[in-house]
Order: sequence, then structure tokens, then C-alpha cells
Amino acid sequence: MTTRTTAESFSDTSGSTAPPIGVYGSSCGLALSLSGVMLVVSALFSIGDDTRDLAVLAIGAVVCGVTGATLLRRPFSTTALRPVATMTAAVVGFVLVALISTVIYLATGAIDRFDDALYESIAGVSTSALTLFDDPAVLGDGVLVWRAATQWLGGLGAIAMAVGLLPFLGGSRELAGGPQRRARTRDALSTRPMLAIRRVSTIYCVVTGVVGSALYIAGMSLLDAVAHAFSTVSTGGFSTHADSIAYFDSVAIELVLIVAMLGAGSSVAFAWLLWRGKIRETRRAFELQVYLMVAGLAALWIWWLRHDGQESVSQGFRDALFTVVSVMTTTGHRIADWGSWHPGATTLLLLLLVVGGTAGSVAGGLRWIRVIGLAQFVWRELQRQLHPRSIRTVKVGRSTISEASVDRMHAQMVYVMTLGAGASLVLALFGEGITEAITLTISAISTMGPGFDDSGGIVTAAELSRPERAVLMPVMLTGRVFLYPAFVAAGAGVAAVGNATRSMRKRL
Repeated sequence: MTTRTTAESFSDTSGSTAPPIGVYGSSCGLALSLSGVMLVVSALFSIGDDTRDLAVLAIGAVVCGVTGATLLRRPFSTTALRPVATMTAAVVGFVLVALISTVIYLATGAIDRFDDALYESIAGVSTSALTLFDDPAVLGDGVLVWRAATQWLGGLGAIAMAVGLLPFLGGSRELAGGPQRRARTRDALSTRPMLAIRRVSTIYCVVTGVVGSALYIAGMSLLDAVAHAFSTVSTGGFSTHADSIAYFDSVAIELVLIVAMLGAGSSVAFAWLLWRGKIRETRRAFELQVYLMVAGLAALWIWWLRHDGQESVSQGFRDALFTVVSVMTTTGHRIADWGSWHPGATTLLLLLLVVGGTAGSVAGGLRWIRVIGLAQFVWRELQRQLHPRSIRTVKVGRSTISEASVDRMHAQMVYVMTLGAGASLVLALFGEGITEAITLTISAISTMGPGFDDSGGIVTAAELSRPERAVLMPVMLTGRVFLYPAFVAAGAGVAAVGNATRSMRKRL
């Protein structure tokens, strides 16, 4: 009897005579199918609101759904599961959703220019709040829901990459919930990529429904609840109002969002443990402990810096806590313009934005596991200067990080610094002030949202020139799909072009 390989088990269409599709076709089919489902949801909100939006969204749902289902009905190629091809295909899926969204914006008339529509779509798929719309309320109800749905799709794609694709590179422990013990890692998520993706996707959908229901009960309209559930669970930050969450001025809504954002910024491995009722295992996670402790201490510190007697203690802490959680999880929801706060508070928030959430979460940023690991590495090297013959390892909590993982952390830091410095320099050359250039770049890489000028005012994408937006688009997309897969995909594209060029030269 022949044993089927893991790759072969991904296909449920054994015996089919149809030719298999590669990993790229599978990724495109999944992106199209999910986009079709979200377009159906969006179209429902256009009923009785805007006939043109309804027609465009309905036609888009049919086209995406039929095309996606056709691709997914074919058996999956067993020879395509290679790390480079798989990660490149995931990036292709993100780009495809962005192109679908671009067509939707143009067809509905929400945006007139192709480049503007593409920018807004990438801002959505990358779960960044760097939107073109100062007042989203000008859009139709269905388009508002679709706009938030693009962020939900981007978040789902990112979490699928974290648990299903990156483990191919040997980084499953760090990227799917931190360096846990082997038994705990198997307990948290299966080592089989497709099974892990199905599990976390189920959790992602259930959590979205719970958050949406809680927001509706807390006082939001159905439209606002659905849109904010999409943008919160994905740490996207798109709102249906110009004032973001400040529009509602509701403690209940803010509490729901704080809990939802903290959950979205936590590893999917932790969510899986909670799903299975293993609370004790979750409490032992060192990275999660640091993440929650820093959030609480940062909120207290910022409240202390800002407290001047002009507002109540409760209001001051409420603003501080919500802002810290929103920034730390790279969501971007606002109840206050923190750019004008005390310089110490603003600096701390920018540092939290750079770090982001935990490894294996929907949040952007460097992730706490990497920061903790690098801090431990620095401490080890200092100890080696005092005791050259000592043998020391890098640990996070009780778990040891391998030298290979430490090297990857160093490489990722170099990637971030290079990308950030390069993008900031280009923005400055286009005329942006140094503060605006740096904060916009940090927000784009961390997928949070707007930047700030020297006076603390918000800098939105609508204020930027088209060349500046063109600079930010690849930065946002790179920050969303993680740096390493983005560079792998870019390298694969360059290699493909090079091979094609050499082949043409030989023929000539």
C-alpha cells in the first residue's frame, strides 16, 4: 500500500482527471472565493442605499465566486509545495485582492483615478489606516463594508502565512506563538500547514462574529458593528466616521474594542490554547505576559505624563489605555489625537508602534519575541566580555532560542532599518518634513495608519502627493506580508525576469 504524502493529502479530489493547478492557482482561487463572499456581504448593505453600488458588488461577487470555485475544484499540485513558491503565491494572493478592490472602487465611482483606487486598496489589504478618505461617510454603505472587508481579508491572509507558510523555513516556534516546548507547540497548532490554517481561520471567523455582536449590543448600528469588527479583528483601523471611535463616545464600545484589539495582537497559538480550554498553558507564555504587562504600564505612564487636572482621572486613563492598545496592536483606532500629547508620551507610543504585537498575530511591527530575543542577545554578549570562556544561550522565559533564530532576528532588523531609512529618505526628497517622513514610514511598515507633523497634527494620505503614495504602497504591503516573504517574492520575481531575459538572448 502506498502512503500518501502530506502534500497529497491537501487535495480531496483524488481520482480526478482534471490537470492539477499549482500553488499560484490555489492561492488565486482562495483569494477570489473569499473576495466573493465578502462582496456578497457588502452587497446586502447596498440594498435600498445605492443601486449602482449594489449592481457592481453583486456582479463582482458572481465573477469572483465562480472563478474562485472553478480554480479550487481542480486538484492541488503535489509538486508545488516549496517554500519560495508558496510564499510568493501568498504575496500574489494579497496583490490579487488589491486589484479586485481597485476595480470595485472604480466601478462604483467611489474613486475616479486608477492610482488612487490602487492605493486605497493596498491600504486596505495591508491593514493600514493610511486612507485617502478624510470622511468615509461620503461612501455608500456597501462600499464602506467592502472597504473594511479588504482589511479583514488581509488579516486572514497574514495569519494564514504565520501558521502555514513560515514554518517551512523552520521558524514555526517563533512565528506561531513563540518558542514553546515541543509538546506545547504540537498542542497549540498542528505541524500540518493546511490543518493549522483551517483551525486558525475558523477561530478568526468566530472571533469576528463575536466582536461584531458585542459592538452591536454596545450601541453601534449594524453597519458600524460589521465594518468595525472587520477592521478591528484584522488590526486594520478603517472606520466609517471621520472621528474614528471618538464619534461614538461610548465607554462600552471602547471596552469591547480594547479587548478585541488585545486579542488580535496576541498569537494565534494562544487563541488556539484558549479555544481548547488550556488557560494554564496560555498563562505560562512569557511573550504574552510581557505584552500585557507593557500595555498596562505604558497606559499608566502616559496617563501620568498627561494628567494636568483639566480632565477627570477616568477620562484621562480611558484615553491613555485605548490609545496604547490601539497603537501597540497597530490597529489605528482613535479616540484622541495623541500626536499633540506630551513628547514623552508620543515617543513611547512610537516605540510601541515599532514593536507591535506578539509573534504569530495579526498585528504588525517587529513583534515582542524578536525584541526580547535581541535584548537577551545583547546581554549575553556583554556577559561574554566579562567572562570570555563562559557558554551562554539566548533565552526567552524558560525557552532557548537557537542561533539560527537569532541570526534571522538580526537579518529582520537589518531589513526593517534599511526599508525604513530608504523610504523616509525618499519621502524627504519629495518634500516631506523629516518628522512626517519618519512617522509615515513607521506607520506604513507597522501597518497602523497616519503620520504626524512637527506640531502633532495628523498627516493623512489625502495630503500626500501621488509619488509619495507610490513610495508608501510597497512599504505597506511589505509590512503586511512580513519582511522575509516579501523579499523572497521580490527575489523570485527578479530571478524570473532574469531567466526570461537570458532565454530571449539565447534565442536571438
